[in-house]
Formats: sequence, C-alpha cells, structure tokens
Amino acid sequence: MTVERKNRERTARSKGSQPVVFENETLDALASMVLSLMGEVVVLKDRLDANERLLAAAGLHGPADVDAFAPDAEAKARRSANREGIYDRVLGAGRDKLMPQALADQKDYEGVLDAVTRD
Repeated sequence: MTVERKNRERTARSKGSQPVVFENETLDALASMVLSLMGEVVVLKDRLDANERLLAAAGLHGPADVDAFAPDAEAKARRSANREGIYDRVLGAGRDKLMPQALADQKDYEGVLDAVTRD
C-alpha cells in the first residue's frame, strides 16, 4: 500500500506580529526551536518504529544489520538534503525571530561607526 505524502516541502511560517509568551523574544525563539526539534524527533521515531515492525514481520533483517549498514553516495546525499531541511525547520524559528533584530542592531552599529570615523 502506497500513501501519497503531502506538504513534504512546506516551509511556510506564520507572518505578522507574534505574541511574546516568555520573558522575551529570545526565549520564545528558543522554545520554538525546541518544539520544532521535538516534532522532528517524534516523526522520526514513529517512522523508525513502523519500518522496524514491517521489516521484522517480513523477516528481512534486525537491528544488528542496521548498525552495520554503510550508506553509499546516493544515500549520503539524500541524508545530507534531509539534514538541511531539518536544520531549516528547527533553527528557522530562531533565525526568523532573532536575526531581523540582530541585523537591525548591526546596521545601527555600522551607522554610529560611520558617523564617528567620518572626517
């Protein structure tokens, strides 16, 4: 049985003002990152469990075979792409919430530095 996976490449993030739940936006961003990571881990564990049960039921291999597995170049490339997607989803909350302020602070700093060093 094949099931079509939907929203596989979804990268949409909420737009507009966001309420600050914790003491400041930094804590909110870190909490978002942790919750995103937790979601990734839960999905991973569920899929791993399903695969282990299907393979065991088919009598194909066990955990020792998985431990001894050495991925080929194609598998390594796919894993790398998967990692990049996970990094973006997990770290994206921090980037989206913290980077605009950090960039604004940097621009302010550069403006002051420019004003001080101008002849």
